[in-house]
Amino acid sequence: MDQLGLFEDQGWLDPEERRRRVGEALAGRDVVKVLQGFDFFLRGHQHPESSRSVWGQALGDFLSWLWLWRGRAGLELEPGDVEAWYQDLATAGRHRLEGSSPRRPLAAGSLRTWLHGLRRGAEFFAWTGHPWPDEVRWPVLHKDRAAQQPPVTHAEFAALLAAADAYGEPERSLLRAILYLAGDAGLRQREMENLRLGDYAAGRLGVRKTPYFVQRRIDLSPAAREALEAWLAARERLGVDPAVEALFTSPRRRVPLRQDAFARRFARLFEEAGVGKGRRIASQRLRSRARELAWQRLGKRQLVAEFLGVEHPEGPVWTL
Repeated sequence: MDQLGLFEDQGWLDPEERRRRVGEALAGRDVVKVLQGFDFFLRGHQHPESSRSVWGQALGDFLSWLWLWRGRAGLELEPGDVEAWYQDLATAGRHRLEGSSPRRPLAAGSLRTWLHGLRRGAEFFAWTGHPWPDEVRWPVLHKDRAAQQPPVTHAEFAALLAAADAYGEPERSLLRAILYLAGDAGLRQREMENLRLGDYAAGRLGVRKTPYFVQRRIDLSPAAREALEAWLAARERLGVDPAVEALFTSPRRRVPLRQDAFARRFARLFEEAGVGKGRRIASQRLRSRARELAWQRLGKRQLVAEFLGVEHPEGPVWTL
């Protein structure tokens, strides 16, 4: 929320004032005033104008549907309202007023965008002191992998570590290191492939976008630091050719590991730990866990984005 201080205070930064404004707008069914605050909220989080425009349309459409088509007042929401609104958009289209152009069903891509905008709208109402009921359900899209593939839980991560501990050295140290880098530090498989020995020092890791330059530097948690240093000690005992600079090498062949090697190991651990199946699911759920931990630890959108190396840390898993 500190990002909102980048803009001139028009009364929206005062919690009580914005709660009063939105409360009056909801009571009076004033969509324009609600969208003014929503736009301020989105600008404060540095969302581009194109996104603000379409998300504003989505929130405005939902409020019109709720008030004019369902006859509700304020934010009187029922558990299935969002699903019903979404289904109406998919079958009939936007909720235009009488006399406007004919309604047409929204395409699949537009539906995802509008649903994402409504999620931001729910965050806006919580920010203004008018949170939505927890019972409200959100439709699960075919490509809404963020909902279909939740972050790895603490219990599941403990099971993955236990599965890794069943292996002998040095494979055990390798598995624990890549689990922590993916599920705690949020590294992608290609980023782990590009790591070099000199990228780690004193608890900080330089993450490379390509083999040639460092994209960002992050502080590892104590557990991730311990796991990575254990692997570095095991790697040294392997007697890897000094000309090989890759941080992760095969314990048997002593050659650099590629993306597919990480994916196979993650998928194997997930099956052995009973957490799930699939290479892509494994890597996405681990990185999603790292995102949740980063939000808890850092708390600010910009810091989380820098830690993960993304522009929009609130996006669905497959965009991370």
